Order: sequence, then structure tokens, then C-alpha cells
Amino acid sequence: MSYPARTPATRAQLVARSNRLLIWAVVLAAPSVALGLKVGAVWASVAQLAGASFMLAATLFGLALIVLPLGCMVCLISALFMRVESLLRPPYDTHPTLADKLCVAGAVLASLLPAAWPASKVARALTTGQITIRQPIEHSFSASSDALAYWENIGYWTLAAIALAGLAAYFWRSRWRIHQANQSSPRETPASAR
Repeated sequence: MSYPARTPATRAQLVARSNRLLIWAVVLAAPSVALGLKVGAVWASVAQLAGASFMLAATLFGLALIVLPLGCMVCLISALFMRVESLLRPPYDTHPTLADKLCVAGAVLASLLPAAWPASKVARALTTGQITIRQPIEHSFSASSDALAYWENIGYWTLAAIALAGLAAYFWRSRWRIHQANQSSPRETPASAR
């Protein structure tokens, strides 16, 4: 049994999907922010319950605390990257809209966020002269008392930041090459399309 070949989504389809995901991100963000602002009051009312009603309310409360923000982030990041992919599909636009530029900027920032965490640990360690490792037990190393462990940990976090930033750079380099190839490919004129 042969399956029909899937045709790649067109630019308009990707933009439409991106817009739908962006709407979902906003829809999930509203209750997430409302719950975050009232988390103490909501938990106080849940804590007053007992038995099965407490178990059900606490489970729903915990799920809401996890699912709403996570769903919002997944929808937002998917919408941004889908918009970036739409720019690589024909018809190629030499003048992207402001929304396109904002989505590309947001996608670049989102791809660099994983590298920001280890980079922030390195920056904090270099400014304070001390680095704290929390696993398996919490221990602090300072440049003056335990210089070898201090610089080893700085090297480890620096390599982690470089590796994560390198993955993001590899992704964006491939997208840039596709963009350049699309811009340099000869465009079909209406006369030649006939």
C-alpha cells in the first residue's frame, strides 16, 4: 500500500498556523497570569478542603500551574518558528513585514535562551568570585580558597554555554543559507510561466 506524498505547507498555510498558535498562546497566558497572581489565595481555599475533594482540587490546581504556562510557551515558540519557516517558502518576499521581523527576533532570542542560563552562571561567578554547585550536595567554590575547582566549574559552564549557542547558530546558519538560495534563485516571470 502506497501513501500519497505529503506536499510541503505553503507560506500562507504556515502563517495561518502561526497566527492560530499565537492566539492559543494568548488564550493560555490569560488564565496562567491570573492564577499566578492569585496562587496564594487559590491554594488557601484548596487547603481548606478534605478527603477526595482536596485530592481532586489539589491535582487540578497542580495541573493548571504546570499545563497553562507550559502550553503557552510551547504555542508561542511554535508560532515564532513556524513564522520563520514561512519566510523560506515561496513566494519569497524581499520586504518582510514588521510582524515577520518581530517573529524572527523572538525566535532568535528563544533559541539563545538555553545558552543564557550557563552563561549567567559564568557571569555571576566571575563578578562575585564564587560559584555554587547544588548537586549532589550544595557546595561553593571561590577563586581565592579553591581556585582549581572554581576555574574547572567556570570552564564547564562556559563549554555548556558555547555548545548550546553553537546549536542555535547551526540552526540559524542553515536557515540563512536557505534564505540566500531563495533570494538568488531566478524568479519566474508571468511570461516565462506560460
